[in-house]
Amino acid sequence: MPPVIDARLCSFCGICYDICPQDVFYFDRGRKEVPAIPYPQECWYCGACVVDCPKGAVSLDLPLPLHIVPSPALYGPPGPEEEEALWRAADFSRSIERDSTGGNPGGGNTASSGRKGEKES
Repeated sequence: MPPVIDARLCSFCGICYDICPQDVFYFDRGRKEVPAIPYPQECWYCGACVVDCPKGAVSLDLPLPLHIVPSPALYGPPGPEEEEALWRAADFSRSIERDSTGGNPGGGNTASSGRKGEKES
């Protein structure tokens, strides 16, 4: 989802336009209008527009695949509680993908995530 500007909060300063590294925004300093977002697909989700907006008018929702999950290669294996949370997050991600594609992407087994001790349906 591209950045969203709340017109009620926007002060038409153009900082979001100035700070965006990908030129996602269009802003005409001669007009008192909310910046347009003509290139939403170019957004890197860096959050610069959100952080630098003095009025808090810009919001940004990260797409699900961009949520950061710690890598065992960097932090070591997860503990029991973390492991369960990671399995739940992975199951949720797969369910969203199945819902959006109308079925089982990749043709894998959807009955089980392959966890130890889990019964297959």
